Amino acid sequence: MKRIVKLLLLVSIVLCNCKLVASPAYKVLVLTERGGQHGGFTDAGLKWLSEKSKELNFEYTEINHTKPINEEYLSQFKLIIQLDYPPYTWAKEAEKAFIKYIDEGRGGWIGFHHATLLGEFDGYPLWHWFSDFMGGIRFKNYIAPKADATVRVEDAAHPVMKGVGSSFTIPDDEWYTFDKNPRPNVHVLANVDESTYQPASDIKMGDHPVVWVNPHKAARNVYFLIGHSRKLFDSKEFKTMFSNAIEWASSGELESQNRYPANYAKAPRFKALLYYTNHAEEAHVAFAKQGVEFFRRLNYGDGYTLDITTDLSEYPYEKLKEYNVVVMLNNSPSTKEQREAFQKYMENGGGWMGFHAAAYNDKNTHWSWFVDFLGGGVFYCNNWPPQPIKLTLDNVSHPVTKNLPESFIAPESEWYQWNPSPRKNNSVEVLLSISPDNYPMGIKDVVNFGDFPIVWTNKNYRMIYLNMGHGDDEFTDATQKLLFVNAFRWVVSTSESGNPFKK
Repeated sequence: MKRIVKLLLLVSIVLCNCKLVASPAYKVLVLTERGGQHGGFTDAGLKWLSEKSKELNFEYTEINHTKPINEEYLSQFKLIIQLDYPPYTWAKEAEKAFIKYIDEGRGGWIGFHHATLLGEFDGYPLWHWFSDFMGGIRFKNYIAPKADATVRVEDAAHPVMKGVGSSFTIPDDEWYTFDKNPRPNVHVLANVDESTYQPASDIKMGDHPVVWVNPHKAARNVYFLIGHSRKLFDSKEFKTMFSNAIEWASSGELESQNRYPANYAKAPRFKALLYYTNHAEEAHVAFAKQGVEFFRRLNYGDGYTLDITTDLSEYPYEKLKEYNVVVMLNNSPSTKEQREAFQKYMENGGGWMGFHAAAYNDKNTHWSWFVDFLGGGVFYCNNWPPQPIKLTLDNVSHPVTKNLPESFIAPESEWYQWNPSPRKNNSVEVLLSISPDNYPMGIKDVVNFGDFPIVWTNKNYRMIYLNMGHGDDEFTDATQKLLFVNAFRWVVSTSESGNPFKK
């Protein structure tokens, strides 16, 4: 009898112990940057996660490259933690799977510090989708010697800030700065008081967000600009935010089911100015008139305010600055006053979309700023007569080109070649070029060789140039019209005042 009682007692103890060892509630993918200057932070972070995973009952998998990432692989994870892994070196399949994961709300995301090293690094181009995800920013500078600073909480009611004081000190961070403030496109949870940098630094943004979420994405997400030093894991406030972020971001997988897929404008979203001249060659005027009709159709329903002019002298800077974008169909500013107003407009965050003759310049133009604005190229030669050509994409992931075929036949046009090629300018990003398959090109005037960019942007400005714009065939092709729509939307969406299409 005693043996039976002991056996039953032993079984009950085993059963109780089994109940205490519960299966993990969910799985987390931790994407790490190992070694280097961020190695200490990563090592401390993994040690902390090892303990926190027991407390919050999750299981995590660490990888330090993106090769295994695809849709099926990510489907097992409820949360991705980007522990200082940069936004480049990603495999193309991994990029596509990650975009879908975030855009469709398949799980949550937490990113730290190095996740916003956005730009051209180690031979990799800027990942435009990720830049948009982070608020439309590009990395600009950082405090190399590192500095302590005071962080101020802006939204104490947000779940990530639960139990966090109104301000606290963060040690030894680099405090990245960006080409523009992400605030118009994200929801800021905390900022850094730059006057408290110790040691003091002149590398500042003014308004400097350091913790934010992007409410425009289906996935719950939070980014921490801080994340350089292992000392962060001695900070109660940092560990509280990190823990809160894990619980909040991992609990939002169903959030996207409650999101309505469309947002309807209750008023015009922005203002656009369309400029052209009737005092130009016949083919350029024909294009401009069709361009006016094209942009009028884009304005059906009054989605934006469209003003049209043939006289830029009526638009000094104080009037120009009211517009999100200026579209120049077949001409550019010609007088000293017009040029000064346009230059000031662009240097203060204005937007520009130019076609064909709007960028024409030669030795008689006498406007050096405009040449630099376009990437340094001067008109060199062109084919004649106008003809269709094969275009190829230089960047398949840019918002302007991401939904276009990698090559397509563009309608007939007169194609300008520039010298030097804008591609040689480090500030220029070429999006489309004429394929070398077209050479020799022309019947009367034949272009035989040369680098031939067709669509590009100067990254120092909010602008895009499109070489198309000669004759009445330019709006006959669906792919080319889609290119024009994409370019227009992209320039408008990158305004410093925020993306109006998300309002």
